[in-house]
Amino acid sequence: MPAMEPTVFIEPVAPETREEFASVLRDASAWQRSIGSESWISPFDDAWMLPRIARRELFLARVQGETAGAFRLLREDRDFWGDGEVGDSLYLHTFAVLRTYAGAGVGKAIIDYVVDQGRALGREYIKLDCFSSSPRLVYYYERHGFILAGTVTVRGKSMKLMQRALRGVPGTR
Repeated sequence: MPAMEPTVFIEPVAPETREEFASVLRDASAWQRSIGSESWISPFDDAWMLPRIARRELFLARVQGETAGAFRLLREDRDFWGDGEVGDSLYLHTFAVLRTYAGAGVGKAIIDYVVDQGRALGREYIKLDCFSSSPRLVYYYERHGFILAGTVTVRGKSMKLMQRALRGVPGTR
């Protein structure tokens, strides 16, 4: 019998839970580097987090009360999508799952949550970016319905732009 996916609860990051958010990202960054992939280099400190908390962009994923993942949602992203930003998308950024929850369905639950949020906002796509040098991550997103929409260089790094249609595509609920 297949293992059941855990029940994942999503909540906005609050000032008092910001260290949990930063810890998930530090863990993910260390793991990415350990397998030879690029990772975030910016510190996830108060200067970065507090304005994003105030804008309600940052979220934690919890399983049985324990932090399992973190992510950021944006309603626009001109830095990465430039002229492709036309107000029809919700953007998933800074997405990570703690290694102790890898393969347990937490990432899928987060993506499902983001898809539901995109639909509730009337968006056509969920869009994201990832390092071009991370083929495992690209493959992960492809398995979850994202397709390659292009590449872009941002701050000297080659990034893959990926998107998932929310309407009119078979298998997209």
